[in-house]
Amino acid sequence: MAPEWVKMDPITANADVYSFGMVLLELVSGVRSFDMQGSLIESEDWYFPRWAFDKAFKEMRVEDILDRQIKHCFDNRLHFDMVDRMVKTAMWCLQDRPEARPSMGKVAKMLEGTVENIEPKKPTIFYYG
Repeated sequence: MAPEWVKMDPITANADVYSFGMVLLELVSGVRSFDMQGSLIESEDWYFPRWAFDKAFKEMRVEDILDRQIKHCFDNRLHFDMVDRMVKTAMWCLQDRPEARPSMGKVAKMLEGTVENIEPKKPTIFYYG
């Protein structure tokens, strides 16, 4: 759920962009975002997008995010760009501030690779408005 739902801020199309980012991240990882809570990860680190961001951009181990059912097929040389583009796009969609999220049109272009997809800021659960 987008942070603006909890903060009682106005709900715009950017809330849908946030939801799309979460679904995209779930597709790549094969994990539902709420399943992370029951894992062995420390409680302060259970926020799924933050965990995925750290794996992809701090540890540089995007393969750790991949769905276990497709991980055996992952070839870093062949698939890295596609997976990296999907994870970066998801992270842009999951930005805390609604105005920092891209439009769905730009999201489509990011996934196609027709616009530059730079490293996003690390998503957090809440922002100060």
